[in-house]
Amino acid sequence: MARVTGNPALALRTRAREAIFAAGGRGFVRFLPEGGALLVTDAARRTDAAQIEAALIRAGFDCAQEREGLIAFSPSDAAITALTDGPAPQLEIDWDGPLHPAQALADRFLRRERAALTDDGRQLILETLRVGYLPAERLGEGMDVLRARAAAMLRGGDISGMAEAGRLLAMMLMTHEEQTDGRVSE
Repeated sequence: MARVTGNPALALRTRAREAIFAAGGRGFVRFLPEGGALLVTDAARRTDAAQIEAALIRAGFDCAQEREGLIAFSPSDAAITALTDGPAPQLEIDWDGPLHPAQALADRFLRRERAALTDDGRQLILETLRVGYLPAERLGEGMDVLRARAAAMLRGGDISGMAEAGRLLAMMLMTHEEQTDGRVSE
């Protein structure tokens, strides 16, 4: 898997679309609401579901369920690792800027050591990716979800997924900053 620059959430959705289209499928690929799988497609309504699922698995996704022609799926642990490998992004917190709450949370997550992924840690990563699809003016809503999930995990002593979530959030914030500076980004 190639190193992602720009918004990793949008890069994952693009990869899923390309895999589905390459398998002969057609249909939408959308982000699901909070909780559960990250993405959903209706391609199984037009093409054999097993064929679509196999294409998604080859592209680095785990298929959660297929029901009524909809396939819910998320990036595999290997895909998450590939997205978050390498040096941590250098993030500067602009305490006077509108993105400072998200920047501060990303910074706190980046200070955590990597740990083996638990189910809660994996879900934190998925929720972080889901935030990447939000427009800049709605990032605050996403931060509330991430903070609440991380707080519940920390009460139980679980830091799993926080380092990865910090890297993803930092990459997404850099994309938002580039867009607000007038430069075009992914």
